[in-house]
Amino acid sequence: MSFFSKALSEFKTSPFQTLSEWQNQRWVWFLMSSAAAFLILSAIGYFQLFLAMDPCEICVYIRYSQFCILFAGLIIAIKPTNIWFKIIGMYIAWYGVLQGMAWSIDLAELHHTAHALDDVMLSGGDLFAVGGGAAACSTEPTFPLGLPLHVWLPFEFQPSGICGEDDWSLLGLNMAEYCIIAYVFFILGLGAATIGWIYKFLKSKSLV
Repeated sequence: MSFFSKALSEFKTSPFQTLSEWQNQRWVWFLMSSAAAFLILSAIGYFQLFLAMDPCEICVYIRYSQFCILFAGLIIAIKPTNIWFKIIGMYIAWYGVLQGMAWSIDLAELHHTAHALDDVMLSGGDLFAVGGGAAACSTEPTFPLGLPLHVWLPFEFQPSGICGEDDWSLLGLNMAEYCIIAYVFFILGLGAATIGWIYKFLKSKSLV
């Protein structure tokens, strides 16, 4: 029986117990960090370097949230059974996931607004009927705790593009929409791990 078949069988037999065991294993948190690293490297390597798409203000915020998820997974992976590593890592992970989702939704809305304006201008329609102005971005981002990440790491965190004005798409979805999909998976995975962690805690207290 393969690893995945065995894991699926265990989950079907005892889902909460299986989740409680998984969340205490390093591979789960390395997987989360690896997924975040893949998104970061895709943004930098493919979009920024290969396609020469300059990151906008919201783009660097999304990138920041992915770094939070990456480091959160590494913190927990140090020792998943350690309560303090788990609390700190979980807090940072949920912060990164929820903020990243919020920023991705904002970017998707700006993308649709910007392209709606373009369509109206091309057709000679009424700009005011679109409802809203163009996607304005700042070149001076404001990161939590006042961290000057755009000064320390300008290539990664200095915005130089315009929010929502990229023309890239794949299978009818733009970059912001793919980010939303990615964060849905992060929420599902992190939610499952959190449920397993809570279940293990309650079981240790003989509450379940």
